[in-house]
Amino acid sequence: MSNIEAYAHAGNSLTGQRPLANRAGAYVVPGRDPGSMPSITTPHFLIQGGRIRPRLGSRGISNELAGHIAAELGPLGLVPDGPAFERVFVDTVQAAHPDPTQAWNLFYGNTMRRLRRPDPGGTGSVATFARIYEHVMSLIRGTTVLDVGSCFGFLPLLAADRDPRLRVIGTDLVPSAVALAGRISRARGSRARFAAADLLALPVADEAVDTVLAVHVLEHLPAEVSVPALAQLRRVARHRVVVAVPLEEAPDPTFGHVQAFDLPRLARIGQAQEAPGWSQAVHAADGGWLVLDRSRPAPAHCPIG
Repeated sequence: MSNIEAYAHAGNSLTGQRPLANRAGAYVVPGRDPGSMPSITTPHFLIQGGRIRPRLGSRGISNELAGHIAAELGPLGLVPDGPAFERVFVDTVQAAHPDPTQAWNLFYGNTMRRLRRPDPGGTGSVATFARIYEHVMSLIRGTTVLDVGSCFGFLPLLAADRDPRLRVIGTDLVPSAVALAGRISRARGSRARFAAADLLALPVADEAVDTVLAVHVLEHLPAEVSVPALAQLRRVARHRVVVAVPLEEAPDPTFGHVQAFDLPRLARIGQAQEAPGWSQAVHAADGGWLVLDRSRPAPAHCPIG
């Protein structure tokens, strides 16, 4: 899923003309009387007069922002759900520079730099996902990779840059998300490509790609579509499907999670639909992992694109 899903419903993703934003990059808290809210300062935000104003310089704009919003604004009730989180996230990024395009360039540049040089003991969002992405890379089989639910596209960008043999395509349901990721990819000279696609109806031929990735996607989907989603991933994968989810006791609405997983539940979803010729394994590593392998792949042929 996409942290910039609101782009599809409000304003232009590159001009920043959004209903709840102003030119200072402040997010107006809906449903609140501005005069009734006290002034609150957190390490990265100022909440004043019913507005959330970021307190980050240009070097502070990265995907670490996700953790700051959850930790500092979540307990205040200012990001009760995924859409509210997305609005604050986007408005904070675009407050980093008067030109929204430059603001997103800063965001990508800072994030990719930290993903390439992760802190092994780090607990922040970027350090955690750097370890997750390293683990993904170790699980890829073959040379063609489809990443579904790419959001900002960090994983396809990282994979394409790290291994010149890989042909990587990232997809997301939200056209504006893939448009942004594609523009950044072209500007950086990356070989990663992006396309809008629905996970439940992938426009991809059967067994067209060697490895299919769904990293932190299933928790955003209603429980009843988990099995059909896995069926789609199996259909297009020639060798392997890799699914990663956070391990939670309850879904975290701040990040738009609508279902929670532990390892037994993840295993049950993998086994819920009869899939002859497939094996599966689950394990934990910065979350839960379900790895599905096809025992008799078809001969290689031209993938999507």
